[in-house]
Amino acid sequence: MQYHISREGKTYGPYPLPDLQRMVAQGQVLQTDLCWTEGMSGWLPVAQVLASGAAAPAAPAPAPTPAPAPQPQDWSQPQPQAQPYSQPQAQAQPYSQPQTYAPPQQQRPAYAQPQYQQPGAGPMPPAMHWALVLVLAIVTCGIFGIAWMFIQAGFVKKIDPQSKAMQMYLAYIAIILLGSVFLRGSLAALTILPLIQLAAMVIFWIGAFGMRKSLVTYYNSVENCGLQLGPIMTFFFSVLYFQYHLSRIANWKRTGQLV
Repeated sequence: MQYHISREGKTYGPYPLPDLQRMVAQGQVLQTDLCWTEGMSGWLPVAQVLASGAAAPAAPAPAPTPAPAPQPQDWSQPQPQAQPYSQPQAQAQPYSQPQTYAPPQQQRPAYAQPQYQQPGAGPMPPAMHWALVLVLAIVTCGIFGIAWMFIQAGFVKKIDPQSKAMQMYLAYIAIILLGSVFLRGSLAALTILPLIQLAAMVIFWIGAFGMRKSLVTYYNSVENCGLQLGPIMTFFFSVLYFQYHLSRIANWKRTGQLV
């Protein structure tokens, strides 16, 4: 069998089973990468495909239909009547042209469709609409937006215990507050405060992109809904961008439809 590999929306392959196993052993293919081959209803993680024995040999091609047995020959008839049995190539011709497999792109559904897997029993993400989060953040002068940022980080900690987003966000807030308190009213604030704010933003982005990695990994393996998060939108609109997709996933878990 030939196996196709998908990572972050890009498809590679196909690879035969020995090459796939070798690339997994060498770390070129990750256990959480998605895998698909002929006969599978959807994409599954590489680890699940290899563990479930999906590499069973393909069913052999049907044996050609044997030529009909010759009828008893009447010796009184002329020899040319035996001519049809001397041309077996006409019967074997259909089997000499095996049908080629269609490209996988024509058989598999689009990457982001939820048919790959039904919602699992994982935790329910925060389901507030992103526009309401934006309005409340504006009304509260950003306080609600900061609080919601920590709610999102707490949810990501549930699906990925190794996530450091909560610590990064706490460090971001601490640096902003300490810089504002200790440098207020001093001449050094004109030069040092911008550097402190820049350092705080770098820490914030580290936390945001860490959350992005945790979400994409979880929702393309454990609860596979084909989640994709763009780096540009993550950079500029991380909290609202994450909430848009978390609301979609919450609706998917309630209704089974990802819209």
